[in-house]
Amino acid sequence: MWTRTRVSEAGWSWNAFLRWSAAALVAMLAIGIVWLYFLDWNTMRGPVARYASHRLNREVHIAGNLDVHLFSLTPRVSASGVRIINPAWVGQPLAADIGKLAFSFRLIPLIFGTLILPSVEIDDPNILIVRDAQGRTNWDIGLSNDGAKLPPIRRFTVQNGHLNIDDHLRKMVFEGTVSSHERANGGDAAFQLTGEGKLNGNKFLADVQGGPLLNVDVSKPYRFTVDIHSGATHVTADGNFPHPFHLGYFSAQATFSGPTLSDLYYLIGIPLPGTRPYRLSASVTRDGSLYRFSNLSGVVGSTDLHGNLSVQAADNPTFVQATLTSRQLTFTDLGPMFGALPAGDAKSVSVLPATILHVERLRQLNADIQYDAKTVKSQDFPLREAHVHAVVKNGVFTLNPIEINFSHGKLIGSIQIDAHTDSPETDVDARLTDLRLEQFFSGNPPPLEGLLEARAKLHGTGNSVHKVGSTANGAITLVIPSGKFREAFAELTGINLLNGLGLLLTNDKSDTGLRCGLMHFDARGGVLHAQQFVLDTDPVLIQGKGSVDLSRETVDLSITGQPKEFRIGRVRAPITLTGSLSSPTVGVNAAAALGQGGIAAALSFLSPVAALLPFVDPGLAKNADCVTLTQEAKKGAAPVKTRHMTTPSGRKTKQ
Repeated sequence: MWTRTRVSEAGWSWNAFLRWSAAALVAMLAIGIVWLYFLDWNTMRGPVARYASHRLNREVHIAGNLDVHLFSLTPRVSASGVRIINPAWVGQPLAADIGKLAFSFRLIPLIFGTLILPSVEIDDPNILIVRDAQGRTNWDIGLSNDGAKLPPIRRFTVQNGHLNIDDHLRKMVFEGTVSSHERANGGDAAFQLTGEGKLNGNKFLADVQGGPLLNVDVSKPYRFTVDIHSGATHVTADGNFPHPFHLGYFSAQATFSGPTLSDLYYLIGIPLPGTRPYRLSASVTRDGSLYRFSNLSGVVGSTDLHGNLSVQAADNPTFVQATLTSRQLTFTDLGPMFGALPAGDAKSVSVLPATILHVERLRQLNADIQYDAKTVKSQDFPLREAHVHAVVKNGVFTLNPIEINFSHGKLIGSIQIDAHTDSPETDVDARLTDLRLEQFFSGNPPPLEGLLEARAKLHGTGNSVHKVGSTANGAITLVIPSGKFREAFAELTGINLLNGLGLLLTNDKSDTGLRCGLMHFDARGGVLHAQQFVLDTDPVLIQGKGSVDLSRETVDLSITGQPKEFRIGRVRAPITLTGSLSSPTVGVNAAAALGQGGIAAALSFLSPVAALLPFVDPGLAKNADCVTLTQEAKKGAAPVKTRHMTTPSGRKTKQ
């Protein structure tokens, strides 16, 4: 009897507990619903703002009205005076000041874990985006390089939006307006997002269009078009998102045009060189952090360009890889890459361009680029083809090799720019081999024939070609093992009036042997000093001295010929090459011949024949020691390739 009673009492206690618990839960739920229904949501601005602060990693305040309508299948939330506070280092208080933010969501899908937003409305937003030179940004919302994945939005509107971007890393400043709306019966262009303003002082217009968001099927691609104007730069795209609202994946057919590829840096973030005006098209795809520019095709200047390029944004720094080709490279199109102005430009008087090269951009990416030109068009040089391998790694830009083939001969070398500092250091090492001189001259026969070997090794600092040249140290050596030289020119270097002028006046094109030639310049602080300047022809030993100032871009050379045979009518006045590098002046140092003329005048009192004696040269000049000269060239700072040459005795030796 006692056991049965205890069991009954226990059973009664558990049933009562469950009933009372259920009743309490229902009562609490009912109280909660009533509380939410009558709740003044403005009292919840603090907790809601703290939750938003946690999600955005930035302090958020709600200064205006907070209104929430929960009792609907599509609850709606709106807040006025939403302010996002900047980090202290920005120097400005607000990252965002939004007049009104409102959105609604579907309740039943949310219960099963799917967020769908029937509407998102943003009124009077003022957004400030700042990035400093170290890469810090005032917006830290944890987006990955794979791109934003948004919930489905059926209606998205932005009214009277203002956007300011101050990117110190890219040196980009934008100030403008942003708006979006959806037009009824707009078809594929029903949704429209537009932007207008100034990008680095240039007028900026952007127009993004797509189909109505209301009808978007997340299982089908969503088509869009983009039309952007930034100054004279124009970019268009026609493509689709295979997964609507996942911005990390898309494909499009894009076109790019403008005055120089370097201006695209502010739109796509890839440092590109300065170029002639261009028109390019490509198939652009984004696969998470990987961007591909496939089937790239078009023209840069008058050079055609084809190939493929990829950008891996997940790497730090960004990695760019490309394989590019041209059927025909126009040589003058390379000028702007080194800061040269277009030919005929009023400012294009400098041989070494002073345009600032944006070497700081080299620190923002790594790259590996192969470029080949099957043919090269040039009015000044007999070029055939070119190959360049460009690598950027950890702030060091290397062109190695640079290969340019002439009709006869080759230029091969390397350039390295260390851009770790704002005044980068540049090293140049270039070599000319098997270059036939006659291909540079017209006439039959040409005035100069033979092989030329050359080597240049220079080191300079600065962020322009002119500054690098102005600080250059190193050496330049040119060697002609043997060849032929127009006899009239050889005689005129010694100003042999009878022989030289006689040959010119009779249009005599006879040549003479060029036993060897050597020109060695020592570069110190941007000035090339002629250490050796010898052209040894059969009748005349030609020697030179002087310098070339790369900073002032001036030349001051004096060339004298010493006859090896008896000559009558020789004026001992050096030929000079002076003035600017762009248009040097060829002249005669008449002052050097004044003494010779004075003696002739004095002797004329004795006899007219005696007046000719000062102009008689016994021809005592000797053959140059070509073997020794070329061996010295090999030992110098810019050694040349070892070759066989003929000595005065006819014996072949190495140099």
